[in-house]
Amino acid sequence: MARGTIGVWVAAAVVAAAAALGSVALPERGEALPDAAIPLSPTIPADVDPGIRARLLAEGDLVLAHRLFERQQWAAFIALNWPVDGEGRPRPAIGDAGAPQWSTWMEVYQIFKPDGAAPDAWSAKTRSLPLADRVQGPVLEDGDAAEAPPIDSGDARILHNLSSTQRLTVADEVDQAFSFAVFDQNGNPAHYEMLVNEVEYRFIVDNELFHAGGLADYVRRNGKLTFPAGRYEGNRLGAIELKLAWRILDPATDDFSRYLTQPAYVAGGAAAGGAATWVPVTAGLVGFHIAQKTETSPQWIWSTFEHVDNVAVDRLQPVKTADGRSVRLRPSFNDPDCEWCPVNVGAPLGADGKRRTQVTRLTPIPKETQALNARVQASLADAGSVLRFYEMVGTQWPTDPAAPPESGAAFPGAVANMAGGKPMPVYLANAVMETFGQIGNAPADRQQRATSTSDRLVFGNGSCMGCHFSSPYDFSWIMTKAQPRPNAGGEASQ
Repeated sequence: MARGTIGVWVAAAVVAAAAALGSVALPERGEALPDAAIPLSPTIPADVDPGIRARLLAEGDLVLAHRLFERQQWAAFIALNWPVDGEGRPRPAIGDAGAPQWSTWMEVYQIFKPDGAAPDAWSAKTRSLPLADRVQGPVLEDGDAAEAPPIDSGDARILHNLSSTQRLTVADEVDQAFSFAVFDQNGNPAHYEMLVNEVEYRFIVDNELFHAGGLADYVRRNGKLTFPAGRYEGNRLGAIELKLAWRILDPATDDFSRYLTQPAYVAGGAAAGGAATWVPVTAGLVGFHIAQKTETSPQWIWSTFEHVDNVAVDRLQPVKTADGRSVRLRPSFNDPDCEWCPVNVGAPLGADGKRRTQVTRLTPIPKETQALNARVQASLADAGSVLRFYEMVGTQWPTDPAAPPESGAAFPGAVANMAGGKPMPVYLANAVMETFGQIGNAPADRQQRATSTSDRLVFGNGSCMGCHFSSPYDFSWIMTKAQPRPNAGGEASQ
């Protein structure tokens, strides 16, 4: 199954010249201009151009260097969501019908299994199911069977995780996990999933890192774990991790045409005996993280995207619901009629027995990023792509990868450079994925994952690098999911 083509993401002329010469040509200065076009292409860019990056940093132009990374990540977002056919080959146009390219990637739960069992094969036609011993098979109502793909076919998302940071949870456990779950204004929890590309999958499988004993042996032999890094020259992809957020769409309230949708199963309801069952739904994409290991960014490049309706909309804009009614647009995760409601905290039960999280974005999307978003969205609209309803919240990258992490009394370094690499920007958070980490003003030593010993008041808003640097496995938290294999006596072995 094809999983992406090879090539560089810059202008077509540069690609052609590079192919003729057998190497990647250095783009002209114009390629670094803030308004340079971002091509609509199914090719995932492996890194930014290191020559342009070095020149801009040498000139002290951090803002323009940042635009270089924003453009690269917008190109990655477009490529990752490019529609593919049943064999995983990219469709001719971004507006064509087809599952997104990332849907051919491997789910984390298919790699890290109970008792350290072997991962699913990359090319497997059917998928294993998470929580298989806790959730019964689908109970389909009349009409569902025609619309819902078989649950193990790989043609539907299996959305079992109600928290982007905590342990696995299923819908009948919401009351116990609600402080870590985010609920939309329909009262449904957001669901999350994590995937990796084939480069990372092969690295994990080839080195037996999918079980705790193999992971420990690898670190013991090599001193540490370092994932393969992408190279701009030749567009050689490195490890890529994705985290996606979904909401259940309601035909009575939601305009499905504004979302990248997928058929999905969520764990919910109650079958005979009180067990949860897999329930078919239509899921709409509301959040999208990209983490990309590259040569220019050993601390990885991080970017996050959201649906434009998540927290603020034009409430006078009419839309048509899936069942044909004309309604006014409403935010999915914010009630604008409750300005006094506390934001970014666990949702209490309402009078109707449902929870609704009042989500707000603590740091506005920068104006220059908004301008870039508008240009890309216009291009996607012209191409007839639903991706026009998504926006980049931001991109984070290390401006000085050699700079060590700072902690303790260092101020503001222990706040702004806790991960090392001097990230730009210091903070980056997705409203529906890092909702509860957006806390605002607080003493430095009380911020999430604080490494500062100072009690000085600072502004905090969460950071991709600031969260992931504390993982012992090269900024990757998914590796902590590796489980021990039982020994011959049935006990777990490390």
